[in-house]
Amino acid sequence: VRRNNFFYTGSGSWVFIEVWLIDKKIEWKPQNSWIPCPPNCDKCIGACPTGSLCEAYTMNRASCVSALTTWIGDDLINNPYSRQMGGWVYGCDACQDVCPHNKGKWSEEKDFPGLDQLAAAIDLEKILAMDYDFLEKVIQPKFWYIAKDRVWKWKVNALNAMLNGFEPRYLWALKSAGAGPDERGRQMAAHVLRMLEEK
Repeated sequence: VRRNNFFYTGSGSWVFIEVWLIDKKIEWKPQNSWIPCPPNCDKCIGACPTGSLCEAYTMNRASCVSALTTWIGDDLINNPYSRQMGGWVYGCDACQDVCPHNKGKWSEEKDFPGLDQLAAAIDLEKILAMDYDFLEKVIQPKFWYIAKDRVWKWKVNALNAMLNGFEPRYLWALKSAGAGPDERGRQMAAHVLRMLEEK
């Protein structure tokens, strides 16, 4: 586990942890050949948009962008970190992207299943226009950190990203979202429009 709290192997932090249940006793033989983080390296801490990584091996989950866009962060209207979240809509890899131990480790040997269909469907305006059936059946199985009963988070997160990186072309989508079927989306859209008016 490195200073950004991620588990690393020779492949960097881009790994899956899998567990097997076996019926034999095994002997633990640790063999570490990895180079530790330099004690003065704070790249991951400096890259954290919300300051969730406040020091090495320490993370405030309540302000982590990955947590705020997926498991928590239900009220981005009043959340003190919503403006610092920038354009993130799902997760955040900032601390992993800057880590020197990840340099050259990402391998794109296999295509992500259904990537072309997803790429054509995902941008901020399209997320606001998506119906919930598409979110539940197409988007959620690929991006399962947002649970099926919480797919409304996609719309709230997209609205927050629009506020943080506003472009005039978003206005039509924002006004349409204000008349959407989900109360949380309508409230967030109204909040974003109010904030833009105050600017």
